[in-house]
Amino acid sequence: MRKYILSIDPSINNVGWALSKNKKLIKWGIIHPSKDKKETYLKKCRDVTDQITTLLVAQYPIQLVTEIPDHFGDSGYMARESGAILKLAFIAGMIFNITDNVITYTPNQWKGQLPKHVMTMRLCKNEPYKSMKIVDWKDVYFCKECGVKHPRVIMDHNIIDAIGINHKHVWGKL
Repeated sequence: MRKYILSIDPSINNVGWALSKNKKLIKWGIIHPSKDKKETYLKKCRDVTDQITTLLVAQYPIQLVTEIPDHFGDSGYMARESGAILKLAFIAGMIFNITDNVITYTPNQWKGQLPKHVMTMRLCKNEPYKSMKIVDWKDVYFCKECGVKHPRVIMDHNIIDAIGINHKHVWGKL
């Protein structure tokens, strides 16, 4: 296994990323396309992949791990019907082109059928992430979907997914 692992939660507007070294998460963030690149979809994708390449070069040697769309899954229904799945597949293809050493996970492979809030809570309870400001433990709400109180999520969901993908790759499970 490589020393550095860069995990990517791809999107055309907000790409979440998480970087770990020797099984320890060290950095995370969001990549946005530059303001002047918002003209066309292709320019946005090129700008995003250029920014990912910059992250890779800064932390060489590195293993790139990314989520790829699963258009057959039930959870991807809205993305499939709205056409967003094509954009995700396009950006995923461009990420593949960055390096020959890319490992991929579909959403089902890295988090299974877990709802977003359950996956987030699992990450929060894992030792490496307890001190991160993923949720506000003092701001609790009642979830009608599952009938349980949850702390309010304060970290961007794209970063949380990138951390989850990284965790799955490093530790083998969520």
